[in-house]
Amino acid sequence: MFDTYSSTIDNMAKINKKTIGSSLKGFIFIAPADAQNDTETELRLDNFINKSCTTNYNQITSESVQNILKHDVFYITQETKNIYGEKEKEVHEFIVVDTGLEVKRFERIKTDTPLPELRSYIREDFMLNEESAPHFQTLLDYIYPIADWKPDKREFFFKNGKWYFLRDAYFRTKQGFEITVGPKGKITHICYKMRWDEYESK
Repeated sequence: MFDTYSSTIDNMAKINKKTIGSSLKGFIFIAPADAQNDTETELRLDNFINKSCTTNYNQITSESVQNILKHDVFYITQETKNIYGEKEKEVHEFIVVDTGLEVKRFERIKTDTPLPELRSYIREDFMLNEESAPHFQTLLDYIYPIADWKPDKREFFFKNGKWYFLRDAYFRTKQGFEITVGPKGKITHICYKMRWDEYESK
């Protein structure tokens, strides 16, 4: 949704600019006379959007997030109002990670989904064990929050060399994060499974 919104704004702000002119020795590109008008139009459009849209960046300062991930995590809240003189407003929220090189969304979950990027964000010295599992659950609550309308089915347990963090359930079908760890608890693989087999369940 954010990409679509940004694309719409970009398209609104774009003004086609033409270059004309030539000479016997080759082409000479000359700025059109209405270039200044185009700039003024862009400024007016920018001012209109800036008055109607506000964007806030809030860093998540939870110790669980900072002690498990290498990078900072932010909530972005974007509010649009008064575009057509209406009092109603639209609010869009996004959770992103700042890698120091780029800002990225966390990987989307639709079906059974390997999450190699999430694994790469985890600190090298973090070990998932009985003591740290509640903190990892808290991390998931921040970066993959459960919708308010869903019942709270959260639980976590360790079985057969893997940690399972339940996030949702339909009848007897459980779904959530399956995390493979080494002998000392170092995370080697993370995936989201839409259905756990019976032998994987608690």
